[in-house]
Amino acid sequence: MRARSLSFFGLLCAAAAACGGDDKPTPDAAPPDIGFNKPAAPLKANNNNAEIGPADLSCLGTPANDPPTTVAVALATTVRDFQNDSAIGSAGVTAFRGVDVGQPFDTKTAGTDGTVTVNIPVGVARFGFKMTAAGSLDTLLLNQKVAPAMATQTLGSIQIVSVSTATLLPALLSKSRTAGTGVLAGAVRDCKGDELSNFIATVSSTRGSASPLSGADTYYFDPTAGLPVRHTQRGAAAADGLFMVIELAATPTAYVQVWGYPTDADLAADQLKLIAELAAPVIADTVITGTYEPLRQ
Repeated sequence: MRARSLSFFGLLCAAAAACGGDDKPTPDAAPPDIGFNKPAAPLKANNNNAEIGPADLSCLGTPANDPPTTVAVALATTVRDFQNDSAIGSAGVTAFRGVDVGQPFDTKTAGTDGTVTVNIPVGVARFGFKMTAAGSLDTLLLNQKVAPAMATQTLGSIQIVSVSTATLLPALLSKSRTAGTGVLAGAVRDCKGDELSNFIATVSSTRGSASPLSGADTYYFDPTAGLPVRHTQRGAAAADGLFMVIELAATPTAYVQVWGYPTDADLAADQLKLIAELAAPVIADTVITGTYEPLRQ
């Protein structure tokens, strides 16, 4: 009897639809939140996770000032785990020009304590590191530079992301990492080197305009926990200036972009501006991090 009643009800519903009943049309589903919504506040400068005032963007749009090395530089550093900061012994470290891992200039194996010294030749401006180790995803660190005329220098650490961390971080966001996808992440600083907050970031298919790659999903970090949080918890960068974009399909060239409102007046006028941009590849099962600064000419 119940089955017959349900069938009759279904026929009535079908008839109403066919006859143009007065049921309201189902609204379109809201677009998915990919962590790229307009921020609610202008950009601020931060130090030690504390806001110190307006962001210094005085160098934005000015000529680039990247003098290449004039002497060979021995750069000492330590390979450490991104999540727990432990030293990663016997990690492979390759240093390369620009953002092209295919242009290496030195390859080393870190000691059992994670320490390594990379030799940077004359004529290098910006460079990057590739790190490999058992139990870790290949990890690239881009957009690095050194003092051009100092022969011996030190960089505190370069960080590699373990497979367990690469699995855990998306899980905290109720996500599952898709094998074969890449991650682009980093820290954003102003012209004085202070961390920026209140920016939004994405990975775009086009230079100079925001065209997020299919699947791109941006998350910002909680400075206290040192972990990314869900979109409902944070819609723009916090005082640590950190972000990550996950679930990216591999592509030879994409553009990591940082957008924000430089001033209160820009916010009031809804003049969202491109603050930083870096061309970078997306490599399958690889984490690419970098230091991002205001965009130069």
